[in-house]
Amino acid sequence: RIGATFGKSYYFDKNFDAVFAGYLIRIKLKINEISPKFLFYYFQTKFFWNQANMLVKGGAQPQFNANTIKDLLIPFPDKQTQNKIVQLMDKAYSSKKSKEFEAQKLLDSINDYVLDELGIKLPELKDKMTYVVYADDVKGKRIDAYYYQPKFEEVEKAIKNGKFEFKELKEFITKIHYGASVKNEYVDEGIPLLRIMNLKPNKFDLRDIVKLPESMKKDLGNAFVKEGDLLISRSGTVGIVSVVPKEADGFAFGSFMIKFCLNDKVNKNYISAWLNTKLQKLLTEREKIGAIQGNITIGTIENLKIALPPLPNQNKIADEVKARMQKAEQLQKEAKEELEKAKAEVEKIILGSEI
Repeated sequence: RIGATFGKSYYFDKNFDAVFAGYLIRIKLKINEISPKFLFYYFQTKFFWNQANMLVKGGAQPQFNANTIKDLLIPFPDKQTQNKIVQLMDKAYSSKKSKEFEAQKLLDSINDYVLDELGIKLPELKDKMTYVVYADDVKGKRIDAYYYQPKFEEVEKAIKNGKFEFKELKEFITKIHYGASVKNEYVDEGIPLLRIMNLKPNKFDLRDIVKLPESMKKDLGNAFVKEGDLLISRSGTVGIVSVVPKEADGFAFGSFMIKFCLNDKVNKNYISAWLNTKLQKLLTEREKIGAIQGNITIGTIENLKIALPPLPNQNKIADEVKARMQKAEQLQKEAKEELEKAKAEVEKIILGSEI
């Protein structure tokens, strides 16, 4: 009922009782002539959203209330038409769920594929409540207990038992620096800014790009990316990496990320794939410093150890990861398109048009 997700709805079909939070409003229908599920699917159409955006109250943070919802005009087709709409949308959502599941399976398979190609077997990892660390092992090093969890030794051992040698990332870095810390002063036209929300494992999501005024260009300094650069998240969920695509060439990037450039001795997309594996992400998380919101530094990134197969092997791994990513994206696109097509058909039915 409030904020950026106001109007989002859910049809509760679970076989248990539950409480709901204050930011939600429950709707119960007092007449049997309207199907609750039909009403739920109506809430997905443009007819609902056109009304919702007119009736919503509040400026910076829009919100619904119970009386606002009562003022909504709801179509009242016969039961047969309601059931037709429900069946149509059920089928679309089922197909969407299936395709999204297949897409997620492909994305999840990337980790195991990369590790298998490198001959690295994922150990069983558990946090231990008690363990022993000797004073000589921490002399001149960090002294926080988490850093010495035995699971990290298991990870390092598994990596060392792989088929290929390891080298520090700094051997291949040509440039590295932090992003810009600037005010959130967004405009319709200006300098595109990559934020941490745009950075995903091995890809960028460029659907929600904000822009800064051209007058801020001097403040941004060298916080710009070129195609082929790599960005890594350094705060919060650290260690997410991707290579900058052609579409983002020339964009600025924010302070929660670090840019680094690599020489031609390694495949950039392979390096991204390696850094996004579960094992390496765990080791990167281990290096976080800071109490409230841990972060990593340039020094941390430079000292990351990279499993380094010959370049042809790197190319093969990078190509396969790219193929799986593209297939997953295609499935996600098809899932979204099928649902939108079903919504359009529902809107035609509501208007009384023929499909």
